[in-house]
Amino acid sequence: MSNAEKKEGMHRLVKNAIPIGVLAYDGDVPVGWCSIAPRETYAKLERSRTMPRLTPAETPTWTVLCFFVPRPHRGGGVTHALLRGAISYARAKGAKILEGYPFDSAEISSTHRGHSKVFKEAGFRRDGPRWFLELDPA
Repeated sequence: MSNAEKKEGMHRLVKNAIPIGVLAYDGDVPVGWCSIAPRETYAKLERSRTMPRLTPAETPTWTVLCFFVPRPHRGGGVTHALLRGAISYARAKGAKILEGYPFDSAEISSTHRGHSKVFKEAGFRRDGPRWFLELDPA
């Protein structure tokens, strides 16, 4: 997809109230983004053989799929803050399971998926390439 198509697709998701992620701010300045949404909203993920669904379809499962922190803001804990925010957001929306696929343990070459230590420090457990966190109600 072109950048314009990606932008239009993102606008369409927001307009239709489909969750797409959380933002981190330093004051009024956005310093990071984390994609977090119900697993079924990621059509390509739902078809994935390398990242298959491991929970029954009726179990509200959300997925953290991507982090973006601009270079000047890296190394300051933004990714950790984003994951904490994603956990809170998913819990508030009724998720029972939150999953992620860090690049270093899911054998995925794109580093934007986060590092397993961030997930481990947030309480996630590993199940093959997938890391997951069982969420208690808010």
